[in-house]
Amino acid sequence: MNTKLSLQMTLLGLGVLAFYAGLLATGQVSIEVLPQFAVSAVIFLCSGRFMRQIAAKLPGREKEEEEELKPEPDWELRTLVLNWVAAATIVSVVAVFLAKPAGMSFPELGNFILYTDFAPEMSVPISP
Repeated sequence: MNTKLSLQMTLLGLGVLAFYAGLLATGQVSIEVLPQFAVSAVIFLCSGRFMRQIAAKLPGREKEEEEELKPEPDWELRTLVLNWVAAATIVSVVAVFLAKPAGMSFPELGNFILYTDFAPEMSVPISP
């Protein structure tokens, strides 16, 4: 499980770099925000590598065969889902902070998104 978590942390670091590259390519951000993205990417990439090294040093756990009346919940899957939901939440919050204009408050941003029609007006001719 520690190996999977280290892989997730490494992928999250690469995702941060890809997100910054996308924002930089589209012109949404300037090069001034590079240190924040670089620091967060380095933290995620290094923590993934450290976790992988620590997981390799841990002794293998022997599986105990015990019969239980109720099946045990799949904690590995639940942890995996929780990790990905937490990572997606963090990336979403960072995206909202980066996409919001500097002079706009969060309630103003909410009103702008709710009351703006982003679909262009198109007149489609009626077919005969």
